[in-house]
Amino acid sequence: MTCSLEARSEAGTLLYTRGALLAPSAPLAGQRRASVEGEPSGDARRHRALVEGEPLPGTPYAVVRLLGQGGMGEVYEVEHLELGRRFAVKLLHRSHAGRLDLSARMRAEARSIARLRHRSLPEVFDLGATEGGRPYFAMELLEGRDLRTELARLGVVAVPTALGLVLQALSALSLTHAAGIVHRDLKLENLFLCDDGTLKVLDFGIAKLLHDGASLTAPDAVIGTPRTMSPEQCAAQPIDPRADIYAMGLVLYELVAGRGPFDELRGRRDALRLAHCEREPPPPSRLAPQLIPAALERLILRAIAKAPEHRFQTAADMEAAVRRLHAGARSSAAPAPRRARELTPTTSDFPGVGSSADGETRVDAPAPRRPSPAPPSRGRADAARLAHRQRARSRRRARPAPRAARAASRLAALGACALALASAALVLALAQRWLPASDHPAPAPPSARAAAPVRSAVR
Repeated sequence: MTCSLEARSEAGTLLYTRGALLAPSAPLAGQRRASVEGEPSGDARRHRALVEGEPLPGTPYAVVRLLGQGGMGEVYEVEHLELGRRFAVKLLHRSHAGRLDLSARMRAEARSIARLRHRSLPEVFDLGATEGGRPYFAMELLEGRDLRTELARLGVVAVPTALGLVLQALSALSLTHAAGIVHRDLKLENLFLCDDGTLKVLDFGIAKLLHDGASLTAPDAVIGTPRTMSPEQCAAQPIDPRADIYAMGLVLYELVAGRGPFDELRGRRDALRLAHCEREPPPPSRLAPQLIPAALERLILRAIAKAPEHRFQTAADMEAAVRRLHAGARSSAAPAPRRARELTPTTSDFPGVGSSADGETRVDAPAPRRPSPAPPSRGRADAARLAHRQRARSRRRARPAPRAARAASRLAALGACALALASAALVLALAQRWLPASDHPAPAPPSARAAAPVRSAVR
């Protein structure tokens, strides 16, 4: 039973397994009443989940609550009866207790994770079986939410934030690939974002161990989630670490675009598998509600190339390329430091993108943007500090800077000099025009000059 986004926010800490997120109180109460009224029979008894306070028979753990369940097992929050410490225990379904292949797969999953040490991999503490023969393993208890839940809340993830998340996952994959482990089911549901910002790669239940002599999977089996399977997985061809590269390319595509390249085919398994094998994916910039840098688009399209030889050949290669982009994205961001929550846009930043009740991404008509409310943890002191900064900034803008004042005074002096020079030039010109009239007599008219010699001749 899954809960709505509102119920998830009220439930507090949420843990993930196989995409099932549960509100702990309501389902467990119903299960507790069922156990009091009478033990269910048949299929209901085989799939009955353990209730709060019920011990795991043959183990030192008691159940605190059911965290989730998938096709192969259940995950419980448990408490160690002697240590008083809480763990997450993955337990094989009661209906699969007699299946040796699934028991072997769960044990292999626990061993493959336990021998690796990485910040982005869960830590395994215990491996065993209950009195009824159901294998289990205990791992660290995580607090946070998976990336599918986070993307449904945000609508789309900002490019620098998405690159940082993918970097953490690729760092863990570099280690698992070097150990000969291919995850084969990487998707947003299997990437868990802890409250401290750490990303954990979960659910190695269908991982392929490359160095093992015998395989737990039939040669022609199609393993994985159709929505995120690589072309070679869809075609039941041999798998190597480049299948995880394809899945990580799809993860990055979906984070920055808010949807996958073939989401219109969701729910149609055969059509999805054919699309991954045959159809060229649309560039993420065509679907994303935010600006996608050309270099990021080239990286994503290379990671999800149809032919494995055209992709990044190792997780380390892709990690190095993403790291270069991440450094460039951070340096090209706004110079003023911003709060972490502002680095990840919410649906109000991109009003046309949202999520429907069934988890599908939808595109609606743009709505007017509303200012995001201040976080509840910041009170009146933060508001006063912000108002003080705004007043101080306005006062700084009101008076001119010293350099600007000096420049203005120089311009005023130059203007005064130019005006004085122009006035002097005008005075000199007028003086030169009127001085000849006063210093020298005016020349005689031509008629007078002609008459003078005539009179002298007569005389």
